Amino acid sequence: MSDVLQPPRLSLSRLLLLGASSVVLCLSYLMAVFTPFPVAIATILYGRLKGYAVALLGFSMCIVLGLTLMKGDFTGAGSYLLLSFVGLLIAEILKKDWAPVRSLLFAGLSLIAIIVASVGITLKTQKLDLHAVVTNEITRIQDQLKLAQKEGTLQQGLDEMGLAQPAGELATQTLKTFPGYFIMGIFFVLWVNSYLALKARRLLEPSLDHKYDERSLLDFKMPLWGVYFVIAGFVLVLVADKIPYGDFAGMTLLRMIAVFYFFQGFGIFLSALNHFGILGFFRTLIVMMIVFFVPWLLALLGLFDTWFDFNNKLKKQVSN
Repeated sequence: MSDVLQPPRLSLSRLLLLGASSVVLCLSYLMAVFTPFPVAIATILYGRLKGYAVALLGFSMCIVLGLTLMKGDFTGAGSYLLLSFVGLLIAEILKKDWAPVRSLLFAGLSLIAIIVASVGITLKTQKLDLHAVVTNEITRIQDQLKLAQKEGTLQQGLDEMGLAQPAGELATQTLKTFPGYFIMGIFFVLWVNSYLALKARRLLEPSLDHKYDERSLLDFKMPLWGVYFVIAGFVLVLVADKIPYGDFAGMTLLRMIAVFYFFQGFGIFLSALNHFGILGFFRTLIVMMIVFFVPWLLALLGLFDTWFDFNNKLKKQVSN
């Protein structure tokens, strides 16, 4: 069976469906990480103008939903604005056929710098305190959840969701852990959606000769110096009681470097599934379970690949 799909008919209805699916994904919490994919595919298949139009239409829909169903909460619209921009950025990388790994690294660092600078400028111009802003937001969320409990629409207690502590304490904990997860999230969203877009482009445009496909991301391998960052992170955590902010710096460094070892481990994991002939629905189920429930296993696999070169061992088994 051929590993390609029939080229899609570029109809208006399909374009609108891509736009609508991006909005649904964005408002689906965990699935929001896939929001850039339909925006990127719309731009690749239909061109920049229509791709930008899809992003603008999706953003407008989120604004309308914020005004109506969400009663003035525009968090979804803000998230869509950022995630659709990521989709347009990925589409631009693919359309120009730039090297995926290098481009994603540059794009991720640029996004982090832009977001951090924007937050810093906003706080400075508005004369706001970051801890106070986070505390107020957590208080607002706690109040909404308490109201939902009274109305009977929420069965879980705040303690079950880890939100029973005072808002100030939760804000302090959030600010300690957020930077590492923020960096991880940026690169994870970029990598996952680039992988999906590269694969979809290969399958949907089989007649076009592209320099790169999704295998460019699966062959990613961290250089040896990445291990030194892992060691430095563990050392900072171990001596955290002797160094100011040692625990914060160590965990942030470990989370930042772990996401790249996750990418490396994911490529090895898929190679192993191919090697053992695990395909179809069962393969998809295994991949989803590993990625969403124990991603640290893939990060460890990527780290140990530095010394054991698992892909090379799999190739040797095939040749034998």
